[in-house]
Amino acid sequence: MIFLTVGNWHKGFDRLVRAVDELKGRSVIGEDVLAQVGFSRYRPLHLQAMDFCSPAQFEELVGKSRVVVTHAGIGTVGQAVSLGKPVIVVPRKVELGEAGDNHQWTTAKQLELEGKVLVAYETSELPQRLEQAAQFVPAAGESGRRIISLVEAFVAGVAERKHRR
Repeated sequence: MIFLTVGNWHKGFDRLVRAVDELKGRSVIGEDVLAQVGFSRYRPLHLQAMDFCSPAQFEELVGKSRVVVTHAGIGTVGQAVSLGKPVIVVPRKVELGEAGDNHQWTTAKQLELEGKVLVAYETSELPQRLEQAAQFVPAAGESGRRIISLVEAFVAGVAERKHRR
């Protein structure tokens, strides 16, 4: 099973939900996909979907999945990686109104460099990343502290620039 999760961001993540739904509809994805779609407005036609899940349900679903496809939320990614699951990250884009800043790109890039996740910077890269996930083993070691520090520094920089205006 593939577990697609987009977190709880109030804008949802329609682009990612739609992309996975279309891949499933075209039989590019042959296995079951369970999707936690949050506040996404797009309603999938080919995926089993739920809006939200409890922390216990989330852990159970990650544990049952072959691969996790998600946004670049550090909590989501960190938990899936800690359970040894291959994770495909699709960062939200500021220019599409999916996020307030580019911290998800920073998070995804750093975790990719550390060998913790596979990243699809564009949804068109998802089929290739899904193939790679079959052989991908996340690198061992602590990644959470470093990436949290990077994200905190990024957010502090954004806050400082806004304060100077």
